[in-house]
Amino acid sequence: MKAQMTIKESAIMIVTLLLAAASTTLQAASETQVDDTVPGQSASEATKDLESVSQPVEQARLETRQQADYGTYLTNREGMSLYLFAMDEPGSASHCDHSCAIAWPPFTSRKAPKAGDSLDAEQLSTIEREDGTRQVTYAGWPLYFFSGDKEAGDALGQDVTHLGAAWYLVSPAGEKIEQGERHSAPSAAETDSND
Repeated sequence: MKAQMTIKESAIMIVTLLLAAASTTLQAASETQVDDTVPGQSASEATKDLESVSQPVEQARLETRQQADYGTYLTNREGMSLYLFAMDEPGSASHCDHSCAIAWPPFTSRKAPKAGDSLDAEQLSTIEREDGTRQVTYAGWPLYFFSGDKEAGDALGQDVTHLGAAWYLVSPAGEKIEQGERHSAPSAAETDSND
């Protein structure tokens, strides 16, 4: 009888120790901070807004914008910069999903996208993403926004290495733009002086 109680007591002790260890591990994990910032971006600039994954627009339209640092590059109709991910290949499926698609939301459209006046409509298409949405492509490159860009003309994702590869603005020829450093939209005074 005494041997059976010792086994029970041992089992209770083991379970208690395991629960204590699990509790300590969970507490340590909850106190650990994950650094999801983009290199060169301060923590206050980083967005952790899960709503940053863009919803498909009814019909996407590609436009262009020009800035001295980059030349002419692709935007959506509201002037938000569009990027390519160097890990992708033209004509391939997107390599950016899950947490990547939160930081770099795909440019998606319910209907076939349209090209602005200065763009080659033949270069415009879509690919199907894992979630069934249609991502806009240009010259075969899947296109993305950057969640750190907050207003038209922001290019804070330009030439940033994040999640295993670099991100670049896209030229009307469908090529990555490598010149220019990342920055916010130019002020109205800067824009007027360029005209």
